[in-house]
Amino acid sequence: MRIIPKIFIAAMVASTGYMAQAQDDPSMNNTTNGFYLRVGGGYAFESGKTEFNNADPNGLTGIMQSTDVTVNADGSSVNVKSLNGTVGAGIKLNLTAGYMFSPYIGAEMGFSYFHGDETMIGRLRSPEVTSEENIYLRGVDLAPAIFLTPNFKKFNPYTRIGLIIPVAGQLNIETMARQVNGGGQGTDLMIEAKSEVKSRFSVGYFGALGVTYPINDKLSLFGEIEIKNLSIESKTAEITEYRTTAITNGQSQLVPGQQLADLPVYEKKFEFTDDFDQSTTTPPNQDAARKIPTQFVNASGTGINVGIRYLF
Repeated sequence: MRIIPKIFIAAMVASTGYMAQAQDDPSMNNTTNGFYLRVGGGYAFESGKTEFNNADPNGLTGIMQSTDVTVNADGSSVNVKSLNGTVGAGIKLNLTAGYMFSPYIGAEMGFSYFHGDETMIGRLRSPEVTSEENIYLRGVDLAPAIFLTPNFKKFNPYTRIGLIIPVAGQLNIETMARQVNGGGQGTDLMIEAKSEVKSRFSVGYFGALGVTYPINDKLSLFGEIEIKNLSIESKTAEITEYRTTAITNGQSQLVPGQQLADLPVYEKKFEFTDDFDQSTTTPPNQDAARKIPTQFVNASGTGINVGIRYLF
């Protein structure tokens, strides 16, 4: 990802040259000092892919971290595929307020809602067990940035460079495992769980290259390519839904003693930390959250945004 800052530094240098040109030719200018509002939306694709985190600390699924494993019908061979990616793919809606200090430079604060795509992070398919893990991110971000433009009259290029600060939201993990004849011959066991991961304060960065086109003196259209680099540190996780169902001849029944209320705190609440002690001789306290090594969620992505910009 180190190449990204270099790209936008080059863009800033190019913009500086354009500014000088615009100063020599007043007919090129179409932006004045003052406040503006930008409203838009877009879609981001995964970029900067990495391995996914372990999303099954209780070992319910039998899935090896970040893998898609298929065992053939007679169990004589296994196909293993590596899974990697980010949770940064999805739809983004954005509202940004800004101020132009001059026709060429401004500062802005963006508010974005991100509706992430569901991503498979692990799967196991065998004659005895079928299991799968999926994750998706929902959140609100702040995005303070610098806005640079040469202020051309018609198609006006610009660069935005700034920070991404998640302020609300969470990562959701959905887990499913089905064990053939797990409840006896002719009875399958289905385990379903949903977990929520809360984050610590985290900061990423982004850069965008775009162009505006004026409709009138106040209103213009914009389109841009945006690259974001964001790694979110996990704080806590909790299993919020958990049920085990016995399925016989198409009929299902909840299994007593294997529901969310039956899980001890140690198996449904987790705390991420950089340093902790763990006894090798004393059983863990089942009424306390389990300590887990710190994890970071990769939410990087590259996408396209479009919308309108209004200058007050």
